[in-house]
Amino acid sequence: MNITLGEKTYVAKPAKARMFRQAIEINEKIDFSNLTTEALDELIGFVCTIYGDQFTIDEVYDGLDADKLVSTVSKSIGGIVNGVTEKLESKNE
Repeated sequence: MNITLGEKTYVAKPAKARMFRQAIEINEKIDFSNLTTEALDELIGFVCTIYGDQFTIDEVYDGLDADKLVSTVSKSIGGIVNGVTEKLESKNE
């Protein structure tokens, strides 16, 4: 996975199991259709963690176009969950 903020692109390392658990927890806890500022900050903080804290929450807010914010967060979290799920499914085939 990668994310572009301004002119710089960051690449996420493969996720560890704890990251997968945190992604599931966030999906269970946060209502993406009714975001609060607190929930948004938590989501963006998690995205920073996914990318190994190569950038800050403020750099996301300042470097990402507003219309790409929710989709970028969703893709980042979904990339972890879906990546693990796809690998599990392919092993069961």
